[in-house]
Amino acid sequence: MRKSDKKLENAIRLQLTEVCEFALENTQGFLWLTHTADFKRFPNSLEVRCVFAEDCLQTAVENTPLNELIKQKLKCASIDIQNRQIRYTAEVIH
Repeated sequence: MRKSDKKLENAIRLQLTEVCEFALENTQGFLWLTHTADFKRFPNSLEVRCVFAEDCLQTAVENTPLNELIKQKLKCASIDIQNRQIRYTAEVIH
C-alpha cells in the first residue's frame, strides 16, 4: 500500500467512525459498518457495508438517513460515492 493510499484509508476510517457512532445512538438495530476499497480503482471500488440486526433491516433500509450521512462525511474527505456503493446487510443475533 502506498503512502497516499494509507492517508486515504485513514481519512475514510475517521469519517466512517463518526457515521458509526451516530448510527449506534440514533438508528434502531444498527450494529456496525465496514468498508472495502481497491485503491487502484478508487473511488469506484469503495464499498460501505452497514450491518443491522436481522429483524430491523427492512425498516432501516426504508427509513435510515445513513446514505446521505455517509456521502456527506466522505465528501469532507474529498471522496464522492454513489448510493450503489452503500450496502445494507443483516446479521442474525442469538
